[in-house]
Amino acid sequence: MFNSLTILRKILGIWGLLGIFSAHATVQVSYLPPESTNEKQAKQAIVESGVNSVIVDLAKEHFPFKQALTIQYGGNEGPLYDPSNHTVYMPYTFYTQTIEYFKSNHYQEKFDRSADLGTIDTIMHTLLHEVGHAYIEDQAIPILGKEEDAVDNFAALIMIEYVENGDDASISAADMFAFESQDRPDYYQADEYIDEHSFDLQRYFSTLCWFTEAIPRSTPTYSMKLNKIY
Repeated sequence: MFNSLTILRKILGIWGLLGIFSAHATVQVSYLPPESTNEKQAKQAIVESGVNSVIVDLAKEHFPFKQALTIQYGGNEGPLYDPSNHTVYMPYTFYTQTIEYFKSNHYQEKFDRSADLGTIDTIMHTLLHEVGHAYIEDQAIPILGKEEDAVDNFAALIMIEYVENGDDASISAADMFAFESQDRPDYYQADEYIDEHSFDLQRYFSTLCWFTEAIPRSTPTYSMKLNKIY
């Protein structure tokens, strides 16, 4: 069986040989003015977390852009990537909604990881997911399967391979998919089977599979968390 992280390293190396990494445009971060107390708190938490510096540094070192990418916080759009203006949109409400999921699921008590940290972990994964879309567009990379799955995998692998404590952070991001799945009915509607995204539980288990493949020694932790949620 091929090691997926080894394959990823080879792919990145091939991209380098093809000149895909020849450009060095920056990733820029901007903030719209918060419109409520909750949004002010969300902005402060995001700024203080340093998550944007992590994304900017990762892009510089591992996936530089030809055209400068903008990450814009605030507003009502997103999280999403808009190829028309090469911008990732991240509303402050995503932070407030996400932290409520972690708090209501008693994340600190169950997994000894604060709701605040779980939220930032999820924002990092979501940003990398959307940045993955932007990178595919920027580099004109052909995607033969589902692009949403590709950028989910991109986000998980980048976190696990290159972010300090990224293995723990990737689990938090996976847990968010699990929390969202709990709001789903027992049966999906017919039109959901043609959605561009995989189901939340599929995204959850896919991320955990990358984790266990990358860090086999942590398998007991993975099993413990899995048993507590399902």
